[in-house]
Amino acid sequence: MRNYLAPRAVDVYLLAGSRVVGPVTADVMISGVEVEVLISDRLASALGIVILDPMGRWRLRDEDIVRETEPPQYWE
Repeated sequence: MRNYLAPRAVDVYLLAGSRVVGPVTADVMISGVEVEVLISDRLASALGIVILDPMGRWRLRDEDIVRETEPPQYWE
């Protein structure tokens, strides 16, 4: 199975309630296997994401609101 890299191909925005963070320019890796969008630690940091619990609790670096994981979105 091949993966395809598209360097600096997208501008990523984080939408969290009334907050919009971004854009952050990012590479895209296209996989023939993975069906969910995954982000790297570098992109998470650039968006200001602070992981509180790997099972789904997080917040933005500049606020104290603890957020829960959103359900996955699938695009076809």
